[in-house]
Amino acid sequence: MIASVDPDRVQTEPASLFAMLAGKARRSSDAMLASLAGVGGLSAVALIAMRPAWWAFVLPLVSAGAFGVWGILERATAERATPRSPGYDRAIGAAQWLAAAIGTVCAIITVFAVLGFFLGTIIS
Repeated sequence: MIASVDPDRVQTEPASLFAMLAGKARRSSDAMLASLAGVGGLSAVALIAMRPAWWAFVLPLVSAGAFGVWGILERATAERATPRSPGYDRAIGAAQWLAAAIGTVCAIITVFAVLGFFLGTIIS
């Protein structure tokens, strides 16, 4: 499909997961993104402090918090009125990349942890 000669192939190809999440973050309210970032981060810290053995439950919270942080940073770059310095743009880009990487890794580990939990009960 990538090598297609269709000039409208961008509209015909399905969006990736990251593109769908980016669209969701752009449509979300500021309060929702801030609450995801705050509640995800605070609950992850609290759960690690109280019950370190429950580390697997922290991963989805960190992933949700990373989504909130990424959405806030995306809004900061998309809705600015005046141009900023190149250093600011690099810092925001690096922070967005870091939030996306952390959220993605936590989501992947969560999927494997859930899969391992269910397969462990079936195989045993």
